[in-house]
Amino acid sequence: MMEDITPRKPWLFDIRSSKQLIGLAVFSTTFTDGFLYGIIVSVLPFSLTVRSGVPEADVPFWTSTSLAVFGLAMVLGAPIAGWIVGKCERRQTPFLGGLSCAFGATVLFMLGVKPWVIIVGRILQGLSAGVVYTAGLTLLVDTIESHELGPWIGFGLSGMNFGVLVSPTLGGIVYENAGFYPVFIMGLGVVLVNLVLILFMIDRKTGAKYRGQNDSTNCSSLTKGNSTKSAIANGKRRLSTVEDGDATLTTPLLSHSRGTSSAVAKDPSWWTIVGGFLRNHRISAALYGCLINTILVSAMDAVLPVFIKQTFHWLSGATGAMFLNLTIPSLIGPFVGMISDKYGVRLISGLGFTLAAIAVTVLALIQHDDTTNKVMACVLLSFVGIGLNTSLTPLVAEIPRIVNAVQEEQPDIYGDKSAVTEAYMLLDAAFGAGTVLGPLLSELAFDNFGWTGCTAMLGLLTVSAIVPVVVHLAPYPKDLEVISRTLNTHG
Repeated sequence: MMEDITPRKPWLFDIRSSKQLIGLAVFSTTFTDGFLYGIIVSVLPFSLTVRSGVPEADVPFWTSTSLAVFGLAMVLGAPIAGWIVGKCERRQTPFLGGLSCAFGATVLFMLGVKPWVIIVGRILQGLSAGVVYTAGLTLLVDTIESHELGPWIGFGLSGMNFGVLVSPTLGGIVYENAGFYPVFIMGLGVVLVNLVLILFMIDRKTGAKYRGQNDSTNCSSLTKGNSTKSAIANGKRRLSTVEDGDATLTTPLLSHSRGTSSAVAKDPSWWTIVGGFLRNHRISAALYGCLINTILVSAMDAVLPVFIKQTFHWLSGATGAMFLNLTIPSLIGPFVGMISDKYGVRLISGLGFTLAAIAVTVLALIQHDDTTNKVMACVLLSFVGIGLNTSLTPLVAEIPRIVNAVQEEQPDIYGDKSAVTEAYMLLDAAFGAGTVLGPLLSELAFDNFGWTGCTAMLGLLTVSAIVPVVVHLAPYPKDLEVISRTLNTHG
């Protein structure tokens, strides 16, 4: 009997395996990444001159180079991250690898004097970001029901922005009052707290071993002798529940005729999955939207401080405070996810890109050092921040739903195993590419065409994301579920 061989549940099992704690662990991981990123951005210009002896004129070069290698490390590390996350049975394992890279990067930043050591630290930080975002988003998809995914994705992603929001202030206070080393000791403490939380949680797959077959959290489709459906139900999201609302009777992902199809007995290759996704209009539209979103964010990081300094003649403290207008709207992430689940990614993400495009274009009007221009800059940057967060969260939450529908449509190509990890690997690569392209494009435009040309270029790029989002993504959140049910019924 199943009850006789079920292992004894670990201490505080229900809390450790709850979606609330797992969601908090993902939030903590993205917060750690954003926190370390923000600390380094705020301290690096000073450490390069004071500790590394870099001339003031060369600081922008090393700062831009460190940001570029961070993005490149994310792009190049994304396939590695996807492979690791896909192979690991326990979800904690890739997190531990990613946090180890973050810990090592922070130590290098703290102890390194030569600029090349800082570059190596940036590479480790980029690899860490690649792993933790792929693993974190995959873990949320493993844990949260499809109809609740939007708010939880928004909550998980808001950790990154919240970390970026608080770290410059905390880093600046600690640097001024305690010195250089305590800043990074604080960063190491954040990594260790995150590590404890990751080790404390129990992921869904591991938790299934401690639950009996009748446990309400276990999928009812796990039947004896059907290893294919068992694997599907353990690792996939359920697209729909039965009409009577019984939470234990759910429709597992990709369950349609998988037990009888010999064509899908063999798992598809990594290149088959990735190539198929890149050729799919829906997934490509979502990835392109995420790429443009990241380009706009990193472009603001690159050119806004220079413009504020030249136009308003503010010092670093006031310039950093200006970024609060961009980052504070990240707190609406869970709310955006909730309304996108209700009204659809096409509408909400399209509105977000439209708002961001208008606001960043109108920023061209900021030209003079007066109160009106300063107030306008704050208001417009707030609208840019709202637009960025409104556009990103629905896209990230929609990706697993698109993957599920694609796998239902082509079971002979994609097989039984969920390919959500590979999709989020591509998302991570898009984040890294945006981190590289944003500063490059914005600085080229700013140097050659000024602030007006830079904002016009960013506005056009943002507008370019609206078209694929509106044309290719589902207008209503239930559309992909309808596709799946239709295939199950008529396939």
